[in-house]
Amino acid sequence: MKKVFILSLIVISCAFVLNSQTNNNIYLYPADEMLLRQKVVENPNLILEYMIYEDNLKALSNKDFTMLKTDTLINGKRVIPVVFHIIHTYGVDNISKDQVLDALEKLNIDFNKQNSDTADTYYLFKSRAANCNIEFRLAHIDPNGNCTDGIVRHYSPETNYAYFNTMKKYVWDPTKYMNIFVVNFIYPEGMALPDGAVIGGMSPFPPDNPLSQALTGGDTDVDGILIRHDCIGTIGSAENFGNYPINMANRNFTHEVGHYFNLYHTFQNLMLGLIPATSGCPTFLAPNGDEVDDTPPVDVATQNTSLNCFTPGSRNTCAETPDEPDMIENYMDYQWGYCNNIFTIGQYQRIDGALNGYRRNLWSAENLHATGVIEDNPVECAPIADFFSTTQYVCAGTEVNFYNSSYNGTATTFNWTFTGGMPASSTIENPTITYNTPGTYAVTLEVSNAQGTSNITKTNYIHVYSTTTNNTAPMSESFETSSINDFIVINDTGSVWQISNGIGYSGSKSMYLQNFSGNNAGSLDEFITPAYDLTDLPSGSAKVSFKVAYAGKYVAGTILTPADTIYDKLTVYTSNNCGETWQNRLVKSGEDLATTSPLEIEFNPSSTDQWAEFSFIIPAGLVTNMDNMRLKFSFYSNGGNNIYIDDINIASLSGSDINSQTLAGNEIKLYPNPANSDTKLYLELNNSYNVSIQIIDLNGRLVNDVFNNKMSVGSYNIDINNVDNLATGIYYVKVRLDNNETFLPLVKQ
Repeated sequence: MKKVFILSLIVISCAFVLNSQTNNNIYLYPADEMLLRQKVVENPNLILEYMIYEDNLKALSNKDFTMLKTDTLINGKRVIPVVFHIIHTYGVDNISKDQVLDALEKLNIDFNKQNSDTADTYYLFKSRAANCNIEFRLAHIDPNGNCTDGIVRHYSPETNYAYFNTMKKYVWDPTKYMNIFVVNFIYPEGMALPDGAVIGGMSPFPPDNPLSQALTGGDTDVDGILIRHDCIGTIGSAENFGNYPINMANRNFTHEVGHYFNLYHTFQNLMLGLIPATSGCPTFLAPNGDEVDDTPPVDVATQNTSLNCFTPGSRNTCAETPDEPDMIENYMDYQWGYCNNIFTIGQYQRIDGALNGYRRNLWSAENLHATGVIEDNPVECAPIADFFSTTQYVCAGTEVNFYNSSYNGTATTFNWTFTGGMPASSTIENPTITYNTPGTYAVTLEVSNAQGTSNITKTNYIHVYSTTTNNTAPMSESFETSSINDFIVINDTGSVWQISNGIGYSGSKSMYLQNFSGNNAGSLDEFITPAYDLTDLPSGSAKVSFKVAYAGKYVAGTILTPADTIYDKLTVYTSNNCGETWQNRLVKSGEDLATTSPLEIEFNPSSTDQWAEFSFIIPAGLVTNMDNMRLKFSFYSNGGNNIYIDDINIASLSGSDINSQTLAGNEIKLYPNPANSDTKLYLELNNSYNVSIQIIDLNGRLVNDVFNNKMSVGSYNIDINNVDNLATGIYYVKVRLDNNETFLPLVKQ
């Protein structure tokens, strides 16, 4: 349907929310809608700028392009040079060349109407299906005139919080290449994504479109397709979109390239004023939608309610003349990718306008020669050296596996140098090296083939630690006399863990992370303690406890968005092998992490009331072998507030301590233990609390919810129900008083 403005959810992304427990509740999350609507509120003139732009575009579409030279058509098609930037951390996000080639093949099939599922197009729309006559080819010459296979790989944690700044950082000249930025997670700046939200892709329209200018600030280098790795192709990581067994059939990629060529969603519309229309159905004030004549209007994005596709022709959400069903199979709607199969002739005309407008240089003869795609013959380039290892942190005497990850050309020779390693050099592709002496060491790899040689050195890459420690438990870390250099600090970007002077729970110092500002949402910040020997603790379990001060960030509502509170996540791990592997011991997120009320301003605790104690138990069977135990505190930023950690304690939990503990000044007793049908939990409360009591197993899994309610000052005896139904073994009673919690071992014989 022909439409005038497209404010409601127009730009450029496919966003999904998958239910964390089941994929029976799958729906699309309109992250981009909020971004663009906010831009319109900030600049009402954007509507007028958009209308002028669309009027000019219509004039261009009426121009007779047959008089233009067609010497850059190859086999009747316009060829587009493409470069893939794979931004990764050596995980599943570092997709294979085969997956890239598969994606490009499927993209060419869709844009040339060669897809077999055109048979599923509703009969009324079959005659409208368009062959866009475009061929996408990997570039063979890079911007510096060097040989390339069109796939560039960049190691960066930014893959986990990618946005437009990521595109700008790695872009090749966007007037010469269609840039594809493949990442792990897309996180729009200034937006707090709900738990489980997954944005499949975000792609600005051509930079001359004022809607793109509003989003990118007019930066013409922010141009291309930003997309998740599991939305590229149909093989490899694409077989499990969002860690679910869903294959999107490369159609997210097709959808995003549609935006790149100036296509809008089929459900777009405009209300004349500051607020976009809530419906894509035409009205007097909002008649024009996606600016295409042959796509019927759609009320809202077509969102699948299961993994099944809607039957083409089965939905008609708008009444118009002539009245036609929704074209739910269109690539620019929001069904699962495998449900889509058509670009229309009207959409092709709009794509054609982009290719004869801002995108024209891409397929010019000069550019096809400059990027090496005038002929699509495979080329072999010199390799670009890269590598990774299974771990960077090990105990002395440990083997480390190294893996060649070179790209751009197939390496035929390998020359490794391992300072501090045994052996100190190797010529095999993926060697295994032993490090016997504590220290920090560099690794160098040189690769070559007939076309050339490349090398890379990663300094301070391997960290080797002693297998013994002088730090014995019980222990307490108050940070009062410690230096930040006593800890291993790992930082993605932005703010970094530091020791705060002037703020602490029991003293004047604590470990602190500035997260309210200066830290990227989606980033990870970690600190690792020195090693501790727990084997001298009395027999029984060990209790690890620490104080936390944290507040969520309150975000006031606007005329477009409701008020919200942003929370981050803290995870605590233990390792007994110098950090080679880690075991998850405690996770706190959402309100469970908060120790005081949310704040709209930066949080800095001003009293001990704003702190809480968190703890976890290390079972006796593990304690007896923990002679080199380290703690890792890992903070995942969701764009929330600051966090403080203080008074880390490791103590024995045995004898009378098993049945009696003190939490936030409140006495807790569990008796009798070993448990029977008469076992009770005694609480002596000195204040009113939200009290939660649960039974969990040794792996932290919930076995039984015992109690969850508000309790006032007083003494209480709470029955531990269903003890007789427990299998023989050791469990824990998890007691939570507001945000303070502890664990008491429960033995069932």
